[in-house]
Amino acid sequence: MQYRPLGDSGVSVSPLTVGCWSFGGDERSYWGGQSQREVDQLVREALDLGVNLFDTAFMYNEGASEISLGRALAGQRERALICNKIPIVPHEEIPAYEDKITASLKRLRTDYIDILMIHWPTRDERLLRENLEAILRVQQRGLVHRIGVSNFGVRTLQIAREMGVRPVADELAYNLISRGIEKEILPYCVKEEIGVVAYMPIMQGILTGKFDSLGDIPPARRRTIHFDSRNNPAARHGGPGVETELPEFLTKLSELARQSGMTPGDLSIAWVSSKPGISSVIAGCRSVDQLRQNVRAAETPLAADMVSLLNEASEKILGLLGPNADLWESPANSRVW
Repeated sequence: MQYRPLGDSGVSVSPLTVGCWSFGGDERSYWGGQSQREVDQLVREALDLGVNLFDTAFMYNEGASEISLGRALAGQRERALICNKIPIVPHEEIPAYEDKITASLKRLRTDYIDILMIHWPTRDERLLRENLEAILRVQQRGLVHRIGVSNFGVRTLQIAREMGVRPVADELAYNLISRGIEKEILPYCVKEEIGVVAYMPIMQGILTGKFDSLGDIPPARRRTIHFDSRNNPAARHGGPGVETELPEFLTKLSELARQSGMTPGDLSIAWVSSKPGISSVIAGCRSVDQLRQNVRAAETPLAADMVSLLNEASEKILGLLGPNADLWESPANSRVW
């Protein structure tokens, strides 16, 4: 496996990151149930394949994801890099910030977190700065080895740098129909040597070809800016979406996948992985076979002409959605700033 530098951290990561959102889930969870036995098998196989980065968050299944990942890594913790994400902590809870980290360490059965990220920034700049100061303190205490961020735009990255916090990575939504980071955020990260870890490379299954029509996509996955908010009360972006252009693109993606000899999902992952500045691609998986497939896709180099064809096919959607990097909010209310 060809590892890639994670920004200027000195750490190298696998081109595929195992997304752990489904870990520890039950039938009420977003991704449904996943047994510990399944998680153990996936983590063991991932490590054997050379995957070294595992992405979880405090909020994933209310801490059950961390617990499940910690159990799966028992006896082989040194083979893995754990990326964890903490939500913005309210002002009154900042004094207990270290307690929150030690609670996470207990759930993960470890003494340190390799990379701790702020999950989403806040528009309250004072509170954002308080959280950046707090995360810097827990790093200085040795509880966190490296600091990262998630869903940070150029200005919030600059604020972190101004405060002496040097994020090694920014975790951002990026796929063929969600290219908002390309205008400013991705070029800034490349220039400043901040690794980009891309999440939702297959748009929660929409880019795999598994859905015959937009109506077949579960409503919870149709809350994003790609779909008309008037048709989904759970959507909050208030926009018209790109529901005319999206089926056209999906048809073209299937055609290009046939030309390449790949599945639409694999081609989508390979496209993200091929982009300059992408350190790793996060993909969840439900089975060992799916894990292996995701690893192969992330490692597959795409010819320049195929990249160009995919760029061209998705250009209309990019033009309509613009540089908004928050998939759930309007540009005016974007949390990525």
